[in-house]
Amino acid sequence: MVTLIKLRLTFRALQDMNFPIFAGSALRGIFGKSLRRVSCLAKQESCDGCAVRQTCPYAFLFENGQQTSGKNNEIPNPYVIEPMELENKQIKQNEEFSFNCLIFGKAVEKLSYIVLAWVKVGNLGFTTQRTQARLIKIEQINEDGVVNLLYDFEQTHALQAYADTNYSLPKSKEISKIRITLKTPLRIHHEGHPVVPAKFTAQDFLISLVHRQENMAKYFMPDYPVEDFNILKKYIDAVKLSEADLHWFDWSRYSSRQKKRIALGGIMGNFVLQGNMTVLYTYLKMGELFHLGKSCVLGMGKYTIEIIE
Repeated sequence: MVTLIKLRLTFRALQDMNFPIFAGSALRGIFGKSLRRVSCLAKQESCDGCAVRQTCPYAFLFENGQQTSGKNNEIPNPYVIEPMELENKQIKQNEEFSFNCLIFGKAVEKLSYIVLAWVKVGNLGFTTQRTQARLIKIEQINEDGVVNLLYDFEQTHALQAYADTNYSLPKSKEISKIRITLKTPLRIHHEGHPVVPAKFTAQDFLISLVHRQENMAKYFMPDYPVEDFNILKKYIDAVKLSEADLHWFDWSRYSSRQKKRIALGGIMGNFVLQGNMTVLYTYLKMGELFHLGKSCVLGMGKYTIEIIE
C-alpha cells in the first residue's frame, strides 16, 4: 500500500469559457493562487524567510523546487493536474467540465486545504479572461476505476463517501511487449535539450519513468518501494523501441515568475516496447498516475499502456 488519492473535480460554468488547447498551465496557475490565499499567514510576495514556511500548505505544494540548490537536486511537487482533452475547449454557460487532481504521499495531509482552494478557484476566475465557474462536486477515482462521491455542493443530502488514501501497488506481471500511448506531450531533456521524436529511445522513456518515481519516493512517499537502479538499468538497456508513430506537439506557457514565455513542446503518439520488463511492470503501471518527464504537475507526460500478448 502507498498513500495517494486521485480526485475528479467537476465545475459548472457561470459564463461562456474558452480554455487553451492545453489547459494544464492555466489550471495550475489559478490553483496556486487560490491555495496561497487560503493558507498564507504572512501575506508576503515571496515565501523566502517566512517563519511558518515549513508547515505552510502552499509552500509544501508549490515551492519545493526553490528549496534546493542546483537543478539536479530539485524536489518535485507532490501533485499532478490532469486537464481536459487536448483541444480548444469552449464551454458554454451552465455547461459542466471536469479534470483530475492527483495528490501523492505526505501531500495528502494537506487535503482539506487543497479542497478548499479548489472550492475558491471558481470565484477567482479561469483563463486570462477570469471567467467564473462553480465547483459542484468532487469524486475519488479508485485504483479499480470505481468512482466515489466525496462532496456534492449542489445536493446537500447526497450520499457521500470517505476519502480512501491507501492505494494498492499492482502485482508483478510477466511482460515482454507493450504499447505506450502518449496522451499529453512528453518532454524529456538530454544534455540540456529536449529529445525529439527521431532520436527518442526506450531508454529515454524508461530512465525518466524510474527517476520520477524514485524522486517522489525519496521526498514524499517513504512507503513507496523502489528497486536498486543498477539492477533495473540492466533490464532497461535491453528494451527496444519499435512501431513508433510519433510527432512533436508544440506549445508554450507564460511564467509570471520569470516574466516570459517558456517552450514546453513534447512528443505525442504511440510506440511499442519489447524486452523483459517484468521487473519494470510496477513502474510502468504506476507511471500512468505519476506521469513522467518535464512539467508533470501541468499534466504533461501522461500515457497509457496496453499489454500485447
